[in-house]
Amino acid sequence: MTTGTLQGSFNDKGFTFVHPDLGSGISSDVFLHIRQLREGEAPRAYVRGVQVQFDVEMVESNGEEKPQARDAVLVSGPRSAGAPAVLAVERQGTLKFWSALSFGFLVDHSSGEKLYVNAHSVPGGYLRHGDEIAFDIEQGPSGPQAVNVRVLSWNATGDDFSDLLDMGSPSWAVQLANLAEKEDWNYQVKPAKDPHTVLRSYLKYTFLRQNELQDHVLTSNDESHLAFNTGLVTPFQEELFALFRKRPSSEAGPPWILRAFEKASSVVILQMFGSSLPPLASYYDDPAQLVFDTRLPLSVNVEHVPHDRERFPPTLKSLSPQDLAALVNARAPEALDRVRRNYKTAIPQFYRDGKTGDAKMQLLLPVAPLARDQVELALAVDRLESVYLGRTVLPLDWAYNNARLLTRPDSDWLRP
Repeated sequence: MTTGTLQGSFNDKGFTFVHPDLGSGISSDVFLHIRQLREGEAPRAYVRGVQVQFDVEMVESNGEEKPQARDAVLVSGPRSAGAPAVLAVERQGTLKFWSALSFGFLVDHSSGEKLYVNAHSVPGGYLRHGDEIAFDIEQGPSGPQAVNVRVLSWNATGDDFSDLLDMGSPSWAVQLANLAEKEDWNYQVKPAKDPHTVLRSYLKYTFLRQNELQDHVLTSNDESHLAFNTGLVTPFQEELFALFRKRPSSEAGPPWILRAFEKASSVVILQMFGSSLPPLASYYDDPAQLVFDTRLPLSVNVEHVPHDRERFPPTLKSLSPQDLAALVNARAPEALDRVRRNYKTAIPQFYRDGKTGDAKMQLLLPVAPLARDQVELALAVDRLESVYLGRTVLPLDWAYNNARLLTRPDSDWLRP
């Protein structure tokens, strides 16, 4: 039998087409009529992007031999034969989260219930934040889950990255990582299942910063394309740009769709933007903000530092807030000693206040609460007029994620 990808649902005349997989020996799309489904197959499960297995018969049409599918059956995506119990049909909801690991969660408009959905139930294999979708509910291995997903429309979410840019398949991170200088884009302390988790965060917050700077996110002269500087370079030190095409007005979704990541020497980029390529993002006005002034003292906000116990390593969570604060305060002088020996110990991060939205620079210092050779926390400090104030502590993975936006940390204590 032959396998292929369904190009769309059955139309009002009862047919659609299947694009055969490479190696099938078939060079054109294959006609599939609803009457050629294997007994027990559910026609409404046949939506764009699902994998279909079928026999091929050559049929004469207008004097030409054309392929037609026979005895078709789904091999991935929603199934009917042997499927779990159907709990509800024709529900509608909004996607609230989609993971790069090909699963997500939506909220059912009728019940308010959060439902699991995976790529096997989604045409094309992924969804976008803000997608309004229709679906059925089946009993999955771990509870009710959405199946037979159909995208109805799209609504803005309030997040400028998701609302302006359609990144398409989560595989974009793999493409960018392959173009850029080799770098570990996963966490070190608690590695994520997604090996590009730091890169996804980096690109999002790079764009958000670029978008608030004048003349940093550029459109082509004909306004058909948009681009911004990713801040990354190839192994040959060529700058890399994210290039987007304008979404047709007839389609629902964010206004710009990722086209490719392009090098500075790309003919496409040069034709669209010439010598005025999108510039790097800027995060500070005074380079002195990047260096810790060891002439100034360091004070620790002992009331705020232990406010979130989940930031501390498991070995310390049994301590009281007062003991946690005292421990960080006691280790602060050791951090200053390390900075005096090596100024690179203090790592800058671009910080945006969660309440006010104000952006500023902070410095991250190492904290070794239990043993001097085992850094387990980063102390985030602000420079006031004549003193540094340690405001909070961050887990090392979190600290690296924040610091990587500004620079690739060159440090003996904060690594991916």
